[in-house]
Amino acid sequence: MTAMWKSNLADALLMDPLVLLHGNVKDIYTIDEPIRSRLPAEWSDQRTVTFDLWLALELERQGYDIVCLYDNPGGIVVLRRPMLATLHDLMAGGPRSASPPQTARTPVASPPQATPLEDWLVPMDVQQSPSDFTGTLLANVLPRQDVRCAVIFRFADRYLAYTDRQDSADRQLSLLLQKAAMSIPLLGQNGATPSRMLLVFDIESQIPQELNSLFPSARSVHIGPPGAEERSEFFRHFAASFDAGGEPRLDLATDASQCALLGQLSEGLRMQDLFSLAVLSRREHLGLSAKQFPQLLTRFKFGTRENAWAKMDPERLRNAKQVLARRVKGQDEVIDEVVPVLIRAKLGLSDLAGSVHSSKPRGAFFFVGPTGVGKTELSKAVAELVFGDEAALLRFDMSEYSEEHQQARLIGAPPGYVGFDQGGQLTNAIQQKPFSVVLFDEIEKAHGRILDKFLQILDDGRLTDGMGKTVYFSESIIIFTSNIGTAPPAQRPSAHSGAQATPPGLPPANTDEAYASLAELPYEGLTAHFRAAVRNFFVNTLGRPEILNRIGEDNILVFRFLTAGDAKSQIIDQQIENMRRSLRERHPVDMHCTASFKQLLMAHPSGFDRNGARGVRNLLNRFVLNRLASDLFMEPDRCRGRVMRVDYEAADGDIGGVTFDRSLLRYEWIDP
Repeated sequence: MTAMWKSNLADALLMDPLVLLHGNVKDIYTIDEPIRSRLPAEWSDQRTVTFDLWLALELERQGYDIVCLYDNPGGIVVLRRPMLATLHDLMAGGPRSASPPQTARTPVASPPQATPLEDWLVPMDVQQSPSDFTGTLLANVLPRQDVRCAVIFRFADRYLAYTDRQDSADRQLSLLLQKAAMSIPLLGQNGATPSRMLLVFDIESQIPQELNSLFPSARSVHIGPPGAEERSEFFRHFAASFDAGGEPRLDLATDASQCALLGQLSEGLRMQDLFSLAVLSRREHLGLSAKQFPQLLTRFKFGTRENAWAKMDPERLRNAKQVLARRVKGQDEVIDEVVPVLIRAKLGLSDLAGSVHSSKPRGAFFFVGPTGVGKTELSKAVAELVFGDEAALLRFDMSEYSEEHQQARLIGAPPGYVGFDQGGQLTNAIQQKPFSVVLFDEIEKAHGRILDKFLQILDDGRLTDGMGKTVYFSESIIIFTSNIGTAPPAQRPSAHSGAQATPPGLPPANTDEAYASLAELPYEGLTAHFRAAVRNFFVNTLGRPEILNRIGEDNILVFRFLTAGDAKSQIIDQQIENMRRSLRERHPVDMHCTASFKQLLMAHPSGFDRNGARGVRNLLNRFVLNRLASDLFMEPDRCRGRVMRVDYEAADGDIGGVTFDRSLLRYEWIDP
């Protein structure tokens, strides 16, 4: 047994009477020749079995006298008919079998005599509930030293609820299982390993606490997915099941390097997925060659042969800096860092240092800085640049996931909870749009346990929802945004007076003063400040430095405060033009803002200084759209086909130097 979980299973069977299995328990498993010889003659060509049958055959190989499987309502099934009478007698409280005493056993090397199919997986005619069956095992079967019985409880989570959801029947069954495990002798007759109970769950979080962490006589074993070596063996044995794809068929029986390559490329796939891949190969006429197999994988994972990265026009990337700078003003340093990562993503060179065939996302960024400076706008611009459509941006406001239980909304509720069959918002979205920019906005507001999910996304490029469905992030770009570092530092009482003191070297405690202080820093100082704030949050506040390590401190890109006049002017002109375009499309009206009004937008205290570009947009809605909409609604005939002129009647030198006076706003409808 080469897989780690198989070694862990062997240790658990040796040392603990109760073994709790979870993980990849719904997959199929290949069986080697010694195990295959134990199957009925009619199944001699069978190379795969379900996990519970693989487990039963392995237990028989280890020398257990009786191997039975139980589920509700399926009942009790023994592996072979000769075991049936013995188990029936034991459950009835009968005498020990007349067979000679057992000696200490080692795994059985030779298979039993060929079993006819009708004597294989034989059901008992006795139907018992889980509690009744466990009670019978406790009273008559498990305490015996002379007969070794291995009982596999299949689908245990379907009739045994988690601790906090148990009713009286669940609590009774849980107690009986503990008592049954405790009744098993430490050693069987002649020192052999005694009877064992094995409970099979989908995921570890479904196992009741009283059977897992709180019960010393139990051991939990995670059943892992097939490793690279197992996947390579699959391709070696089942290559003929795949289509040749119009190319010379590969001889994988002798081509070890190609087998290894296929095993690496198929990372994350279960054995059932690999067989489904073979079916898809024949339908799509795609083979196992180095050229066709990646297309087959893309088709299997994302539902299309076409890879949006492969279709991307290289010319768009050559002009990426100019394209992004047209939409995001005053953030040239950030754009300079983003563009090379996009080029690497296009060429498939995102993570060569980690793995030649990495399944990580194509890129990951952490945008940090004050509000309204272009973090979200740059994310939209990247989505449009790479995938040709701003709709390729999937945005998640992480302030909506501030409680631990809200992770169910993100990745789907576990089985047994309301809505588990609906999947999660994130997993559903990425399944529908695997080629996308995924934006996690205000990441610092999410609950720490929810942030754990990003470890799997950034490391493995995949995530499994509550229904067990896996989605892949390997073709996406992940962007986190945050305002960490812009809020005033927490105030601490002075040692003598109780007054609030600001630690030296940090911005003042007042929000406006903090913004002004940070805005005056050179970009190098600003970068150092924000990166230190992000590091402090993940390492000290959250206590999860591994999340920061996955993102990479060099990928923390700091956005400037919008202080430069040219950048502000360009943003104002851009937002006014966007508003004019929308007006012309929806209504037959236009608008014109004078230079004085634009100067007001630049200097207003609720604009750039406090809320960045978002503040300017709010001012336009407040001062322009509100009045325009009112006139258009009340007097549509007077407005139709005309232009609203918006002005602020104050001397240029007074704008920004004195308090804003709303009465100085002037509105006039003029002909174009």
